[in-house]
Amino acid sequence: MNDLKLKAEVRNGAGKRESTKLRNSGYVPGVVYAQGEETKSIKLENRMLNRVLNKYGSTGTVELEIAGELVPVLIKEVQRDPIKETVLHADFQKLSADRKVRLRIPVAIQGREFCETRTSGVVEQQLMEIELQCLPKFIPQYVTVDVTNLEFGDVIKVSDLDIAKDENYEIFSELDEIVVSLTASSKHEEVEEKEVPIYESDKSILDK
Repeated sequence: MNDLKLKAEVRNGAGKRESTKLRNSGYVPGVVYAQGEETKSIKLENRMLNRVLNKYGSTGTVELEIAGELVPVLIKEVQRDPIKETVLHADFQKLSADRKVRLRIPVAIQGREFCETRTSGVVEQQLMEIELQCLPKFIPQYVTVDVTNLEFGDVIKVSDLDIAKDENYEIFSELDEIVVSLTASSKHEEVEEKEVPIYESDKSILDK
């Protein structure tokens, strides 16, 4: 989990008009929910929330400081304006240290530039997230996939990932699903097409 803290305030008002008023004053309305507990309505500074989202994405874990209490949460859902892409609302799920949580973790590719330069190929990422379940303390920010040594025709499947072999995680993504592969670039294929082999009969003609 991240040790990042984000200050929030209890929100009393509700409804579209109140939410619009909050956004115009630089805040984002949100809720914190937990199993067996009453849902809390909160508001957060838009500037600070965006800083967190830009750094950790919309599925990260943070600690909300609400009325002096630190509450570990998972950023469950972020609603954005479809045109302006500004944050309209944020949902947080309260985490319990001894209760596993199911979530999707983004895949981060490591060594892409080196691999593509070395092989003149193209690293194709086919799976963007891994769905898994674990205790809050084991939640990773990313699932890192190293493609440095990939060769043409190689693929990395979910079952090949280190996290899929770690007993701290239960994987819900299909194990035989391809995460990343290395294919020939169009430029590389054009070069191969232009390389016409010279046979023995051709050599005799060239020697004349």
